[in-house]
Amino acid sequence: MTHIKPGRIFAACDPRDSIRIRIEQYEPGGMRALVADAATGRRRRLMLISALHASAFTYAGAPRRSGYAPEAAGSAPPTAVPPVGVQGEAEPDWFEGMSGRRFRVALPPRLTLLNANQRLHHHKRAEITRVLRRAAWAASRAVPRLERVHIIGVLHPEGRQRRDPANWYPSFKACVDGLVDQGVLADDDHTRVVGPDMRMGHVVAGAQLVLHLRDLTPEGNGC
Repeated sequence: MTHIKPGRIFAACDPRDSIRIRIEQYEPGGMRALVADAATGRRRRLMLISALHASAFTYAGAPRRSGYAPEAAGSAPPTAVPPVGVQGEAEPDWFEGMSGRRFRVALPPRLTLLNANQRLHHHKRAEITRVLRRAAWAASRAVPRLERVHIIGVLHPEGRQRRDPANWYPSFKACVDGLVDQGVLADDDHTRVVGPDMRMGHVVAGAQLVLHLRDLTPEGNGC
């Protein structure tokens, strides 16, 4: 298992799980590796190498739902909602000049995304939709309940080719449904949601979706 090396960080494949572990010891050919929590070095335990995947995706390209996969170099555990006004790296102020509380919901990178131009079997499409919806549910845990919001959906591509972000509407729709599942929104009809307006963001390894929310309720606008 060449991908299992001491010092390497693995992250949970389940988007609902934020656990990160570090490989402490592993003898090539062994059935178990000694791991510990990446952030604290605590909870040292033996883990079957069958749970330590080489990739967060199966050979068929589907996202894994269990086990752990190597974390990309230089990446950090996702933050569901950074302090108001704090933007991600190279990220513009999407609501510049607009009033209202703001929240940022970032899905994990490298999730399989839905594109309106794809021709997928309905079972495959349903599975990808479910994963995106659950990922948005998990990433929005710290967002309070909002009565009405303006949502900007930002596609962070994995390359610099020209793209039409509107083609990724099925992915953003699944994410908005995840906000409803979490209870951030009572529903996503036109009386509660403006958008999602889809934009292009900076390049992210593996691609990533980020939702930017602006509170449109009177309290959110300071009225």
